[in-house]
Amino acid sequence: MPLPNHTINFLEFLQSFRRGQLLHEADEHLEKVISAMAETGGDGEITIKLPFKRNKAGQIECTPKISSKTPHRQMGTGIYFADDEGRLSRRDPNQMDIEDEIERRRPAAAE
Repeated sequence: MPLPNHTINFLEFLQSFRRGQLLHEADEHLEKVISAMAETGGDGEITIKLPFKRNKAGQIECTPKISSKTPHRQMGTGIYFADDEGRLSRRDPNQMDIEDEIERRRPAAAE
């Protein structure tokens, strides 16, 4: 009777790594990226690094690293003016408001 084959291919490696932990974490990153893409219309990315090294006992170790880049919605531009004291205002300190102009013309109209 032939000995059982215990080798695994790449897909089996991904599926079985730490009892599915690698796939579970990659799936979380995938969901996060796709959700952010749907919300922002931007592009995303998932990177899975599989660094392999041989330990002192001659075994092969792998500690995967998963990272993702999610798109971010650009924040709109705010327009402000600075007054003479260096404080921000929505109103241009060098421009009169329409109410100021009406008030200025009121005495002239009463005469």
